[in-house]
Amino acid sequence: MLIQKTIITLALSYSLTELYANETSKPKEKVKEKTETKAEVSKDPYLKLADNIQRYAKKFMSTKYVWGGNVPGGFDCSGLVRYCYQQFGMPLTQSSAELFKLGYDIPPLGSLPGDMVFFRRTSDPKSGISHVGMIVEVTADNRVKFIHAARGKGVMYSYLDEAYYKTHFATIKRVMDDLKKFKY
Repeated sequence: MLIQKTIITLALSYSLTELYANETSKPKEKVKEKTETKAEVSKDPYLKLADNIQRYAKKFMSTKYVWGGNVPGGFDCSGLVRYCYQQFGMPLTQSSAELFKLGYDIPPLGSLPGDMVFFRRTSDPKSGISHVGMIVEVTADNRVKFIHAARGKGVMYSYLDEAYYKTHFATIKRVMDDLKKFKY
């Protein structure tokens, strides 16, 4: 597992900006990434569980945003993630900064449903983590879709290549390995 985490961490040398930017400089050599396929997700009970959690989150589409909210009547970003994971027996903290401490980094195009996506307070890479969502899918045209609770909009889908999220993106993390100790 340590070797797999190291390989995935090394694959993160490409930033989201590099993945989506239309660079005119000479092409960069591609790094092979070790990520699970959809077929592997269906075989791995923990990855399948993560997929089920994000499917559960879809039930709350259009639920209003409530700062500090962690119930179906209203969610903030970490409240939505926390509530959905708790329904499957995995207690989490309700703070995007604390959730950020879990798991290990995954490259955007290697993300799977249920992985957590984190965003910074500002576009400055040194600013703190202030937002979290859950990956829903990587589309056929390589767009990374996620579900989250957004201020003023409620629970909704967005894409990493949207201007705001592209500039505030921090990382995607796979947390299931940290949560395996809980019964589900």
